[in-house]
Amino acid sequence: MPQPIDFMRMIQQIRRRYAESLRPLERRWMLTGNEIDVLLFLANNPGYDTARDAVEMRGLSKSHVCKSVDALTRRGWLAGEQDKRDRRCVHLRLLPPAVQAVEECRLAQRAFLGTLYGGVTDDELETMERVLHKLEHNIKGGSSWR
Repeated sequence: MPQPIDFMRMIQQIRRRYAESLRPLERRWMLTGNEIDVLLFLANNPGYDTARDAVEMRGLSKSHVCKSVDALTRRGWLAGEQDKRDRRCVHLRLLPPAVQAVEECRLAQRAFLGTLYGGVTDDELETMERVLHKLEHNIKGGSSWR
């Protein structure tokens, strides 16, 4: 069984390397890492278009998402539309000025994932996905702790 510290160290290394891979785009487009996270979340997850979705699905900080949405809206890259049934809910959409930056960020994201998964077979990826789903289930209380 892998040591917990090894697993946690690997997660931190992945997060750090991912952030490093996007840093040139932060400078090029004058964006924060959190703003890139919000843009990529919206671009990569059609049908999930609220700040709450980004917080829940991506595990982003509520305050960071709020601040990023405000900044991107002021910049003209995002627009929000109030839900007709629930006024508290605002649906976000990317605007044309964001398209080029989003595409460059998506390319960098794909390149990072290509490097991360380099040499990993499809069978190994399927196994990893099953294991990660089990871990997520356990974390959410589906199994008792040992």
